[in-house]
Amino acid sequence: MIKDDKCIFCKIIEKSIPSKILFENDKNLAFLDIFPVSKGHTIVIPKNHYKNLEEIPNNALSELFEIVKKVSILIHKKLKVDGYNILQNNFRAAGQVVNHYHVHIIPRWNEDGKFKLYIPKKQAKEEELNQILRIIKE
Repeated sequence: MIKDDKCIFCKIIEKSIPSKILFENDKNLAFLDIFPVSKGHTIVIPKNHYKNLEEIPNNALSELFEIVKKVSILIHKKLKVDGYNILQNNFRAAGQVVNHYHVHIIPRWNEDGKFKLYIPKKQAKEEELNQILRIIKE
């Protein structure tokens, strides 16, 4: 198993730090977040230590997202939530705090006053989109 002795999630996997586990198998673990955005906020992690999306192998990512789906459905039904966000941050600028790949399942209720993604009302210019497309595709 790939691990980082300084990683809090690796310590949770090893059970040296207690957690409220919702799901566990030989490759993945889902547990309640101790700083929840909402009741039932869950974190799903691979048991191998990968820092971010760029490091996790495709097969491990696919298996992890099967667990994300399974746990999301469980939360939706059991907590009778109106919806949920699936959130995954990469690197500090995007809000990643723990450098162990993880996915948040955040239960949501209508008008809960939590965060919302606001889509800008100003449409991007064709020239700007073409420039970005060229840069990315080079």
